[in-house]
Amino acid sequence: MTTINIFDRVLKVLARNYAETFLRLLFPAEPVRLVGTLENVELSLPEERVDFVHRVLYNGDEYLFHLEFQLRHEADVPERLFTYSAALTKQFGQPVITAVLYLERRQASIPNEYVVHLGDRIINRFTYPVLRLWDYEEEIRSGKLRELAPLLVMLVKSPDKNLLARERELILAEQDSRKRADLLATAVTIASRYFQREFLWEFFREEVLLMREASFIEEWIEEGIQQGIQQGIQQGIQQGIQQGIQQGIQQGIQQGRLEGFIEARREDILNILQLRFDFSYKVGKQLEEQLREIENLSTLRELLLKAAQVDDLQTFQAYLKEMALQK
Repeated sequence: MTTINIFDRVLKVLARNYAETFLRLLFPAEPVRLVGTLENVELSLPEERVDFVHRVLYNGDEYLFHLEFQLRHEADVPERLFTYSAALTKQFGQPVITAVLYLERRQASIPNEYVVHLGDRIINRFTYPVLRLWDYEEEIRSGKLRELAPLLVMLVKSPDKNLLARERELILAEQDSRKRADLLATAVTIASRYFQREFLWEFFREEVLLMREASFIEEWIEEGIQQGIQQGIQQGIQQGIQQGIQQGIQQGIQQGRLEGFIEARREDILNILQLRFDFSYKVGKQLEEQLREIENLSTLRELLLKAAQVDDLQTFQAYLKEMALQK
């Protein structure tokens, strides 16, 4: 069964959902505007992939924005970012803005350049801006950067219940239901590094149903299964997903929005598969075209649950083909 780095996943969700926030932190005085996102970009390098590259505009010119999250500094980061930047520039023919966000406090300065020396002489130099999360602790607490609230527990020596309560308060102020679900699930995932999971589920018990809309919920369940923790959580969230789907179907039919629910189910299936199996853009388009042939909500519901349960993408593709033949 596929091993999931759920902590890495939740950071990528933040990078995807709040690219504009990070642009604002990097360039507070510049009119840089987000205009689009490229997902799962395959670089022309052996087994290398960049999860999210955002398209941004500055004074009429378009750039690519690549933000890297780092828990702590590692020696190969400057060289890796230099390589990514060069590959993205070559592949897309556009200038690349590369930046790094560090999460864990560090007193020493953080290297932000890749340098080639010839003796004492510098021959080549690639530099990039660095964001240090701890520099923004007060702005997060105050609500100015409430979208980064799930990261607050990483900024104090001894996070406590009061800090979690502040995180929850900030997160619930998010108006977008999907982003709010992602933030809640992200908060629980990150806090599990510092608190017992039993305590966290009790603390966030009133928000569990809200979390069912999180874009990485199936991986979250899978991660719990693999570690043998909270077996009951898997059943509870699975039931919440099914109940939410059924309620949504009934409401959608009553309100004449059947097509909207069909499209939403297709999108949910693709999101779950993408997060679990990390396939290429080409494969994603093929799956999208196959799903468009399925117009029955009951069938799509079965496919959604199957997407969360199969061990590999090939098994799901075979099941999808079988369902398409039965339609």
